[in-house]
Amino acid sequence: MEIIRMNADDRNVAARKIYAKADGVAYLDKTLKVKTTPAELEDAYIKGMLVVDTAGVMYRPISCKNVSDTVTVTYVTTDTTSATTAKLATVKAEPAAKE
Repeated sequence: MEIIRMNADDRNVAARKIYAKADGVAYLDKTLKVKTTPAELEDAYIKGMLVVDTAGVMYRPISCKNVSDTVTVTYVTTDTTSATTAKLATVKAEPAAKE
């Protein structure tokens, strides 16, 4: 069993908000300018995160996958055309490009 410990930055934190727009990239800020790193996105998922879209709607993620240092979080969105239908959406964080 792997144990994940809280650190000083986790004290008194109820949840972490990750912002998403149509490009499918995860952002740290409401202005959608600062992209998350793969480590930040995975840490946020493990410790409890909300995905916030451009309309301000918040979603809970359902899965997280790390493949070749690209972290993808999947969450369920609502389908406005049918009350009984849900759609899956993703946000991701990729390693920074090497120069």
